[in-house]
Amino acid sequence: MQCMEQIRMISLLPPAEEMTQAYQNGDESYDGIFFVAVRTTGIVCRPSCPARKPYPQNVEFFATVREALFAGYRPCKRCHPLEIKGQLPEWVAPLVTEIEGNPSIRIQDGDLRARGVDPARVRRFFIKRYGMTFQAYCRARRLGVAFEAIREGATLDHVVFEHGYESHSGFREAFKRMFGQAPGQSREGQCIYTAWLESPIGPLIAGASDEGICLLEFTDRRMLETQFETLQRIFKQALVPGSNEHLTKLQEEVAAYFEGTLRQFTVPLV
Repeated sequence: MQCMEQIRMISLLPPAEEMTQAYQNGDESYDGIFFVAVRTTGIVCRPSCPARKPYPQNVEFFATVREALFAGYRPCKRCHPLEIKGQLPEWVAPLVTEIEGNPSIRIQDGDLRARGVDPARVRRFFIKRYGMTFQAYCRARRLGVAFEAIREGATLDHVVFEHGYESHSGFREAFKRMFGQAPGQSREGQCIYTAWLESPIGPLIAGASDEGICLLEFTDRRMLETQFETLQRIFKQALVPGSNEHLTKLQEEVAAYFEGTLRQFTVPLV
């Protein structure tokens, strides 16, 4: 199942030596990738925190600020790790923009290295932020856009060659793995769109069908892969990165809730 590549059981944290160097240098490109907790002060910070750098033997690292809070640490009053930062890190923003602008593009590890980006770092970032590896994200976006084109009446020839596939057979095989049916049977089909949401207590992954929200969970939750399998079994629909009106509304309401201006959600649930 294509979706199962989305949550590979690999560490969400960079190597300890890399994290140590990042927080000592105040590297803000690691903000959101990990959090630094200082045992001597009981404070959790972003890697870019301008406060005096603690000794390595006095720190521990967490994948999310939520984990650090549950471990008893308090949020730093200088770098405010609970505040939402909506912008992507500078090192990955051009990559995401390129994929969204042209989902049919194929970017391999060698292409990433040529751009001065470490593939392992990209993989960790996409798993944490989007709940899937970089290659799985690209593949799912490519097929998701193709699925929408089919639903809108595009011919199969147009879809195949406009979305980065070299043959009908290769497209059919990839499409069937993702959606469980042939492209020609999908004109009236549906899928569950998944999107990443920011929150002060950690990143969330949300899913929505045409009828409403069917998933809202922390991206680092154990057994999330099993949850995806259950959703696909119940709804008989594939999970595809993207958005629809329900996810847009949910994002707005989640932001309003944490701002303190909303107490009751109105987005439909299924």
